[in-house]
Amino acid sequence: MSGWSAIRTLSVFIYCMIHVSSVQAGHSLSGLKILEEVERGLVALAEHALPSVVNISPYVPPSPSIRRHSDASRSRPTNAGAGVIIDGGEGYLVTNSHVVKQAEKVKITLYGGEELIGTVIGTDEETDLAVVKIDSPKPLPEVHFGDSSKLKVGQMVVAIGNPYGLNDTFSFGVISGLNREDINISRYEDFIQTDASINPGNSGGPLLNIRGEVIGINTAIINYAQSIGFAIPSNLVKHVALQIIENGAVSRGWMGVGIEHIPEAMAAKENISRRGGVLVNSVFENQPASKAGVQVGDIILRVAGTPVASPNSMIRLIGNITPGQMVELEVLRNGERKTFRVHLTRKREQVQRVASFSRKSPLGLGVADLDQNLMEKFQIIKDQGVVVTQVEPQSLADLGGMKMGDLITSLNGKSIDNKSQFEDFLNGISGEEELLFLVERQNDTVPITLLRKVE
Repeated sequence: MSGWSAIRTLSVFIYCMIHVSSVQAGHSLSGLKILEEVERGLVALAEHALPSVVNISPYVPPSPSIRRHSDASRSRPTNAGAGVIIDGGEGYLVTNSHVVKQAEKVKITLYGGEELIGTVIGTDEETDLAVVKIDSPKPLPEVHFGDSSKLKVGQMVVAIGNPYGLNDTFSFGVISGLNREDINISRYEDFIQTDASINPGNSGGPLLNIRGEVIGINTAIINYAQSIGFAIPSNLVKHVALQIIENGAVSRGWMGVGIEHIPEAMAAKENISRRGGVLVNSVFENQPASKAGVQVGDIILRVAGTPVASPNSMIRLIGNITPGQMVELEVLRNGERKTFRVHLTRKREQVQRVASFSRKSPLGLGVADLDQNLMEKFQIIKDQGVVVTQVEPQSLADLGGMKMGDLITSLNGKSIDNKSQFEDFLNGISGEEELLFLVERQNDTVPITLLRKVE
């Protein structure tokens, strides 16, 4: 369907909704013609897109020792998900990584029932995307990507997939929201939300605009809700798919910091919005950020000139930069704005934190060795102890009264000089034990008692 035809279809659809609803059914010939034109537009869109959508199911190699007497037209594969062909000449399709899982080969069922074998050439679990190459003797139908950066809430969309094994299912809806994150589906979250029906089996299928362009890859639903589905934006899909096709994997920039939302108290103190940056809660030793001078407690405001609104947005910004490039960070430290130039690298499998907050800590407490910057930041006078750099909400430390910026000088009567000594002491506890901390806070000594539980 051409762009003009799609736009015209949308226009008459809106006209129909506004003007025909007030006319009694069966008494308006012009209204019926408008509905028929809308219907023809949707049918044309389905005919254009459906042949490029495939069913993906587990591949079971044929065994020569087993004689098979089955009618291919009656044996449909157990559904795993869907995929969409983006390069019919080369046989490339894109789907979700959770659809192909750890498989090397998958069974591909084309529109119409023809079965082929696909080779998984690469997956990216960070975005839940994968690329499969279909072994086909002839070119296959394909669809093209649209520009997801130009999407607007309210635009009409179509989702295609195989929900509950019902192949080639076509559903209609609108874009309900954009830039959805914190859904806890994947690491790089920037989802399109839609009310087009997405059910188990739609995963990996396309979300299309009314021009028949792929604007997203359907990936998830909220099980306990209705009409809330999510799709990965097409611009991210293109970026990931191209790298997988060319290199077999995705290469992302790595800075070497842990980040979180800015706590409300800190945002108020610094007179910035909570979405005006991200707080650095850990720094990895000998990694790009550490080498550039970034420290725990810094607030990162911009990356390469782009404002940072949340941890997810910064993760996406850094991940979209090729390793080896130099990026400029704008940081707020102790009320002063500073600029750091960070040379991004690839992530190593094992890295060690200089200062960190472990989410698995039984106490919910993160500490760092005392240095001049932390002393200035938290107005610490003493030069012995470890600084509390993070307290997890509702943790033992939080409920016990520990606060970020506290200086721990003693634990159960033993002097604490550094982070390593502090962690060794905690790790040496083999059961439940009452822990007595002596904490320096605003020149006062505060005793804090916590009950350490070892699971």
